Amino acid sequence: MRTAPRLTNVFAAGVIREGLWHEFRAYDRLFRLFGPSRRSPWFPFHCPTLFAAIDRLNLSPQLIELAPEVLAERPPEAWSWLTPGTLTIVELDGGLAAQIGGKLVAESPSGAQLVSTFDHWPRANPQRASRISGVQNLPALPWPPQNVFTGVAIDSMDVIHSMVSLAPEIYRRLSNGIDPDAPPIWLCDRRRVRTVKPGPGDYDNRYFIDDSLLPTPLVLRQHGIAGLVYFGPDADAVPSDDLTVWLNQCQRAGMALRRVALDDVRTWVTPLPMAAPAERRLAGRKFPKSQIGGFGRKIPEPQEGSGGSFSGGGG
Repeated sequence: MRTAPRLTNVFAAGVIREGLWHEFRAYDRLFRLFGPSRRSPWFPFHCPTLFAAIDRLNLSPQLIELAPEVLAERPPEAWSWLTPGTLTIVELDGGLAAQIGGKLVAESPSGAQLVSTFDHWPRANPQRASRISGVQNLPALPWPPQNVFTGVAIDSMDVIHSMVSLAPEIYRRLSNGIDPDAPPIWLCDRRRVRTVKPGPGDYDNRYFIDDSLLPTPLVLRQHGIAGLVYFGPDADAVPSDDLTVWLNQCQRAGMALRRVALDDVRTWVTPLPMAAPAERRLAGRKFPKSQIGGFGRKIPEPQEGSGGSFSGGGG
């Protein structure tokens, strides 16, 4: 996290041979596909934490089944609102956010740019194989995710598996080229501030989206953004607390707010007007930082010190 990595150009000749999912399992390839290009004005907001953890913790992305909502038949003109001048916030649980975001890029009329905000370290589960030989021949993992690791506040392996599963579709779409002003899509894990705080001995990787991951209304205006679309699980979904102040700032700056509901396909064609949510702040809530970067720290046992040798990158 403290040094600039050398990132493979996933679009260079010979890097991807067949375009199959297992060719995208390297962290730098996922980082590129689930983020904008370095030339994009949105690149500074793309969070590297989860991608770096794939490499640091020797995690093994695998193919996973897609959620039924992702496989649902699209109505005519679905995603027609995904046009330049619109910023979309996809806030869904875990891998579902990555899957919907990937489909939006693959199916959008003018292309789109993903911006990932996953700012937490996973915890390595010793019962999981770190590197599996012949992984391309394994059957897809089931959806919803099975064998969720309960020793961590947010088991983010479903995000990682979902990213590698959608990578071929995103790669094909981006290989055809997208416009420089292709609309940005912020990917947000809805579990980040809503999950229950784990107990002693568990790993607390809850996190919040801070100002470094959210462009100011001035920056949005400078790059042609005139409206925001909030993509939540249903029509009653309330944006998480860490987004409320920013959404109000954007509305006061004259940007229209609309919403799309995952469970209402009509909104996939025509987003509904959305009132700015009540501003809620995170004062008094603690989100432990990892010593490597992002968020994540083991909660010490009563006899342990405050973190001790258990603090830091992934337990």
